[in-house]
Amino acid sequence: MNKNQQLLAHANAKEVVVLGQMFVNIWRYENPKINDQLHKHLKELEHQILILRNAYRQPRKGTYTNDLNKLNKQIASLFMGLKHLVKSYLHHPDEDKRRDAKIVWRLIVAIGVNVHKTNRSKKVVCLRNLVQILSVGELKSEAKNLDGLEVFLAGIEDLIEESDASYLLSAEERAQRKERVQATAQAQKVHKLLNEEILPILFTFQKLEPESYDRMARTFQVSLKKMNQKIRKRRADWVKRREEAKEV
Repeated sequence: MNKNQQLLAHANAKEVVVLGQMFVNIWRYENPKINDQLHKHLKELEHQILILRNAYRQPRKGTYTNDLNKLNKQIASLFMGLKHLVKSYLHHPDEDKRRDAKIVWRLIVAIGVNVHKTNRSKKVVCLRNLVQILSVGELKSEAKNLDGLEVFLAGIEDLIEESDASYLLSAEERAQRKERVQATAQAQKVHKLLNEEILPILFTFQKLEPESYDRMARTFQVSLKKMNQKIRKRRADWVKRREEAKEV
């Protein structure tokens, strides 16, 4: 397995729970035909993620609700902007751009032109799927031909990740030492389940049976790569702060 097929060892509880929940959402949404062993591990992941989330106290009303509502409004605003941009290309003088806009618009219709008005769970899963298809998936070239679309896709992706973090964990929860210790132990269990069971099986079967596993494996790998990049940056910032403190 290459470096982007394992979650880095320095992942903290927040990063583990966000990535794990993301994998569960992708699996549930895609609903692929997979072997019994991988299916069993993914169900176990879903269960262990729930335990990890419950390792934190339920936050008091208002601790992060306002942030979450703000992020949801921002996601909806970006999605509406994305729709307006694609619709404008339907009347573009360039024939290639009109053609690609029609293809992208059909995808938006399939996902739901009003998906931003649905509940958070459906909205996040559908928009993440939209971003994946247009950024690295089957319609990457068509999306790239529509100038300005990449900005909306990147913005939606970033806001979804922020929304996931706000939804799963609050600053107040993380501040409690006892809960932090419990969450860390549970996060290590989830981390091990991902790296030693789920990911090796998934990427092995991606090679053996690509027709059944390739789409989900590629989606997993994109999310995994982005999370590992964030972990490396967090660690590098921590090392830098520590070295600066020594110099004082």
